[in-house]
Amino acid sequence: MVFSKATGYGIRALAHLARRSDLSLCGLSEIADSEKIPPVYLRKLLGELRRHRIVRSVKGIHGGYLLARDPQMITLWDVFRVLDHDPYLDECILCRSQDDGDQCPVCKDWKRMREELVTLLKEKTIADFNKNN
Repeated sequence: MVFSKATGYGIRALAHLARRSDLSLCGLSEIADSEKIPPVYLRKLLGELRRHRIVRSVKGIHGGYLLARDPQMITLWDVFRVLDHDPYLDECILCRSQDDGDQCPVCKDWKRMREELVTLLKEKTIADFNKNN
């Protein structure tokens, strides 16, 4: 698996916020229920995204979360870099080597795939999730 569960949940939560036509505050429980994300885990993820200025939050009874930037300006790479344990995909997925050499039969291919994946993540935005809705 290339993405951590955190990254997948983070992307889904941001896409949920982006789908709100008025871009108003959205409560944690609404996001968690809609996206089937455990609320305690979601709170942690949104806190991390807030620290990196991807979302904003307002405390209080009428508080919640909203995107801190236009969804077209939030790339999947932004989310991946913040939430994934190995955001630069430095290790070969098979042998865990961080060298660019041929430590195993997969290293060279992994390097090429990694570069293609990073390019894709930098091109796709949270706004792209709304195009099919």
